[in-house]
Amino acid sequence: MRLRRAALGTLLMLLVGIGVTTTVAEAAQDPAQKTATSTLKVLDMFCAGCEAAFKIAAKNIDGVKQVSTDSKKRTAEVTYDPSKTTAEAIATAITKNAGFKTEVVKKPKS
Repeated sequence: MRLRRAALGTLLMLLVGIGVTTTVAEAAQDPAQKTATSTLKVLDMFCAGCEAAFKIAAKNIDGVKQVSTDSKKRTAEVTYDPSKTTAEAIATAITKNAGFKTEVVKKPKS
């Protein structure tokens, strides 16, 4: 399963990589746009291939600006436009469309 997901991640990166780069570059041109950042727990992200597949899936969601992943911690930091999406919607879309069980990490109340 992990090998299959890694292969899928590599394939997706090759097929979609150019479009993802364009989307990120376009977002960087408008610095006045407000963003929010959330931490997501990705329960079944185990390797670099999983990280690549997760990033591609996340960046294809309207409003997502930037994604960084850590397969050792099984987390992702997602920066997005809150007028277009929410952290919960991103987690749901990735779980549904990419198959990674993803949930928003709730910050402890002070």
